[in-house]
Amino acid sequence: MKIALSKLPKSGWWQSGIPKYDDNPAMIEGAIPNLNIVENERKELISAIKSTGIKILEFDFPDELDQDEPRHDFIFIRDPFISDQSGTAVILRAGEPFRRKENKVVKTYLESIGMDIIELPDQKGIRADGGEFYFCAKDNVLFSGLQRNTRLGADHVAEALNVKEMIILKGKGYHLDTFFTPVLDNDGRITALIVCTSILSNGSKKRLYQFADEKNIPVFVIPPDDAIGTGKMIGSFAANALPLPGVLIRPNHFTDPSIDEKLMDMGIDRIITSTSQFQLSGGSVHCMTNEL
Repeated sequence: MKIALSKLPKSGWWQSGIPKYDDNPAMIEGAIPNLNIVENERKELISAIKSTGIKILEFDFPDELDQDEPRHDFIFIRDPFISDQSGTAVILRAGEPFRRKENKVVKTYLESIGMDIIELPDQKGIRADGGEFYFCAKDNVLFSGLQRNTRLGADHVAEALNVKEMIILKGKGYHLDTFFTPVLDNDGRITALIVCTSILSNGSKKRLYQFADEKNIPVFVIPPDDAIGTGKMIGSFAANALPLPGVLIRPNHFTDPSIDEKLMDMGIDRIITSTSQFQLSGGSVHCMTNEL
């Protein structure tokens, strides 16, 4: 497995001010990220990933998304595609129509490195964002949100990945990775689940615990402050994590320190790497990375 990241655009990153999507309360409209901090935070994330022994592949930021009126969301490389981590990439269909250009651009990049490509149909009613998924390849389990995803879009992804089981988790976050992350053991299998249950629907909560009970894995509950937050207060994005075998990389500590103590007892390394400037645009560690 490798981890894909996007390089920064030549213009910087939202140097004319961040836009606002209606369903993303974390985006601070008009905010201008500090470019020096952006570059340092990105370097530190890369260093954290490399420390695990996993290689990184950096895609150039597309020139066509950095002209006139910039289209800078490509830095969140998670969203345009999802990989089976065995040579096949599924090109998604963005829930935010403004971003569908990224789905087309990333296809060219993935083809250039020899990946097999499956494209979701470009049809009304099919929406799927990478930030709405966690694919746990060793268990062949796909977790999916239903905010920017539609059920039809999620079903198409599950079919393309040939997953054994799909767990739908419907919550109030605009992406699943704003309030949920699995944790992987050294063999890459699911060993714990971390979730803000207070923003899950009752049906999704029941389904999550049913899955956890069947697999005999613990569920660690976090408050909204560790997730996307609330309309009044943006959260720390601690849930927006990159789960790697035996490692959980995330931008902040959990409010409850006992969660890290339990993860440590389970043999999970915990790496904290700040993404303060990226969070101004509503994204963090999981959004900036993608498994190949």
